[in-house]
Amino acid sequence: MARALTLGNGTFLVCLDKFGFVRDMYFPYVGLENHVLGQKHRIGVWINNRFSWLDDGSWKISIGYKPETMVGYLVCKNDALKISVVMEDIVYNETNVFVRQVDIYNHSDQPITARLFFHQIFWISESKKRNTGFYDPTHNVIVHYKGRRVFIVNGKTSSDTAIDDYSLGAYHDEGKEGVFRDAEDGELSKNAVEHGSVDSVIRLTTTCAPNEKSRVYYWISVAKTLDEAYALNDLVLQKTPEAMLHSTESYWHAWLTTKQFPTEELPDELKKLFDTSLFILRCHTDNRGSIIASADSEMIEFGKDDYSYMWPRDAAFIVSTFCKAGFPEVTKPFFEFCKDVLHKDGYLHHRFRPDQSLGSTWHSTTSQREWLKDKILQLPIQEDESASVLVALHQYYLASKDLEFIEYLYKPLIEKIANFLVNFRDKDTGLPLPSYDLWEEKMGVSTYTCSAVYGGLMAAANFSEILDKRNHMRTFKNVAKEIKKAAADHLFSTKLQSFIRTAHLEAGVVTQEETIDASTLFGLWYFGMFSQDDSLFTKTLHQLEARLQNPSAIGGYLRYERDNYFKSTDLSNPWFITTLWEAQRKLAHPAASAVDLENAENVFQWVYKYRYQSGVLAEQLNPYTGQSLSATPLVWSHAVFIETVLLYLQKKKALAELDKNQVPLHQL
Repeated sequence: MARALTLGNGTFLVCLDKFGFVRDMYFPYVGLENHVLGQKHRIGVWINNRFSWLDDGSWKISIGYKPETMVGYLVCKNDALKISVVMEDIVYNETNVFVRQVDIYNHSDQPITARLFFHQIFWISESKKRNTGFYDPTHNVIVHYKGRRVFIVNGKTSSDTAIDDYSLGAYHDEGKEGVFRDAEDGELSKNAVEHGSVDSVIRLTTTCAPNEKSRVYYWISVAKTLDEAYALNDLVLQKTPEAMLHSTESYWHAWLTTKQFPTEELPDELKKLFDTSLFILRCHTDNRGSIIASADSEMIEFGKDDYSYMWPRDAAFIVSTFCKAGFPEVTKPFFEFCKDVLHKDGYLHHRFRPDQSLGSTWHSTTSQREWLKDKILQLPIQEDESASVLVALHQYYLASKDLEFIEYLYKPLIEKIANFLVNFRDKDTGLPLPSYDLWEEKMGVSTYTCSAVYGGLMAAANFSEILDKRNHMRTFKNVAKEIKKAAADHLFSTKLQSFIRTAHLEAGVVTQEETIDASTLFGLWYFGMFSQDDSLFTKTLHQLEARLQNPSAIGGYLRYERDNYFKSTDLSNPWFITTLWEAQRKLAHPAASAVDLENAENVFQWVYKYRYQSGVLAEQLNPYTGQSLSATPLVWSHAVFIETVLLYLQKKKALAELDKNQVPLHQL
């Protein structure tokens, strides 16, 4: 199930599903470790001897973010029980506490007693083994712990009534479904301790007058030691959950409104999606530099892994978006991270865990021959990732003018990566040596990688010029020009009349794989390697438009021909990224007109139409139904949406100024 909301503060990240159930909880890094791992933290209600879980099908539920805040807002209505449950959720911006405010609205003409049950399951450090849970009567809380990971669960009503019932049990162990089933009669068995795979339930009881509401609070404090976790629990009681909610809401509203975007030009629903996208970028960004691709762990339930890693390329695009949106200060730790993990030879590996350790990979290294083939080094990397970091750093400089930081990074990062890009080339063709492509599937020389390397070298040349390192500047520019020529000579297919996705090098011979790919066209203009008016570019554009538009009524653009990733029908899936790329391309053309603005507006409405119900954007869509597929949210999708909106607003302003200053024909 997709993650409807993501809430975080840079060290602690919580993901909720469409029922408001906690499904992922990451600590002490954003993306590492996941202590819930897709299990459900259920919420149940008992009223007048009737019990209901929020996901049992009897509730009408809407979920999203409160406007201009990183505060979750969930409305659940149950006509049979004659109540509504309205929840507001935060990760406290100052410390690692998840807080939930729950309002129970009584729609009947009789007073009710409502028992709310909150269920927890922690597979601490991503394992269901050797966990312990216990009830602490001295604090009236539930504690889950293992090693240096401690979770304290507590709650209270607005009248200061505390937890009044509890139980702990075995979860999915020895044939047991879980102690949450104990709640369904309205009472709990008060089992005070359990170990192994442990789940727990607490109960809070409140009364509610006819046609009135009552309020309860629930929270989880997370720390590395028991003392620290108790201190956080005490902090919640001292500050009050209500004050923490207000403080967090105010903080994120202030964070957002420090940057003035002319979003009044957007319909309200698109402005909210723009704001939501910024918050999703921020909560996936760790304060120590990592930016993960998605916190949605659902994929691991069906495969071997998920997206809770930092891909340098995805992160570089997100960093560039932050900078263009006016938040360069958020991105500095990312470049420190890249400096720290950079290989001594000047390249970045496939992906990293948020603690700077090497992430898992499927890039083939199964034999010596795949590392060294015909005396040509074939590293299991994506060269575009290293190049993209330099492009992102240039965006950081444009936004910040932080020359001291550029000087600090020049030797250990800029020069090292640029020299690698210069030297990692085929001596016969001048092309970059083979590496994996943007989509992590093909080993070869891709047009996109050539474009990214061109952009990275030009960024390095600009830094060298600023710092008066003229020899470096000339070298980087000359090699960039050589790569551009080599791409035109070897990666343009005369048969297809298009630049192709990938080619293969064998003893100086280039063999083209004739596949049309959206990233090919995007890379050519985005990194500045080819003008949109170049004849080779326009021919490639023609092929993309002919081959990569989804032919069903859902619309959108595919990644490439015959894409099988998450494919479940006869058609390949459209992606938000590739569809927004085309809107960007038209807006970025020097001759962009009102027609291109209208096209962008149509694409924005398409994005809004096919967003997940809470406002998050998936990676891709079912080509017939528009259903969200794969990681949801995908942070890169949100970054491209923000970037496209900013370009649209910039172009709209420029065209308005042009019209304003244009001399009427009768005065010429």
